[in-house]
Amino acid sequence: MSEVEFIPAEKLKQQFYCLGHFYSLVFGNGTEIPCRSLLEILRKDTFHGTVSTEITNLQSDTLVIMMNPGSSRPLDPEQGGAVVSAHEIETGLATQPLVPTVPDTTQYQIMRLMLLQNWQHVRIVNLSDLRNADSNRFVQEISLLEKLPSGAVHSIFSNARRNEWKARLSLNNGPVIAGWGQHPGLEKLAEYAVQSMAGQELTGIAVARHPLRFAHPSPRNHSHKVRWLVQMAARFRPQSASF
Repeated sequence: MSEVEFIPAEKLKQQFYCLGHFYSLVFGNGTEIPCRSLLEILRKDTFHGTVSTEITNLQSDTLVIMMNPGSSRPLDPEQGGAVVSAHEIETGLATQPLVPTVPDTTQYQIMRLMLLQNWQHVRIVNLSDLRNADSNRFVQEISLLEKLPSGAVHSIFSNARRNEWKARLSLNNGPVIAGWGQHPGLEKLAEYAVQSMAGQELTGIAVARHPLRFAHPSPRNHSHKVRWLVQMAARFRPQSASF
């Protein structure tokens, strides 16, 4: 396995910043769940001075599909976003501003790939917007939401949000990376994502005998993190990296 330089988080923070769309999704029965619908990872030297409202409509170098936002949170706790009803999501009336976001280990891993490929802008969406760092509880939440009217709107791949997904896909100028992991409870959402690709190829580290499962970019084992970077970099044409 070829070696790549594993850039530490402190150095990555000097070169990149993250912006996210945060909101709280509320259903008719009063259930309220913290969510994030979008994350933008940007090179500071390229996007310095760019107004955040313009970022959402810019072409990304790559689009990454992850499982869910996990423990992602805004830099300022007061910017957790408005309370949004499922109806507002369905009708496209919900809008959330992009706010500075605290990066996590997965986002640092994407930054490392960005350096290897010389990408300036990566956009991340998720199978589900639900913010929950416990994957098992997250899957349980999804199961509960399936029983509610409009319960599917937590996913950008739901029928109600089809136009939103099409817009994200049309604003991508490069590959679409699948990195949502291997949890068996996600296969229905993963199937929706694959079916919504409109013929565009998904790039990722596929799991043998499981066509809907793709390796997560940032597994716990350090050597596996490096392996993911090496294998993903090998899938793309070599670029002049900027470290």
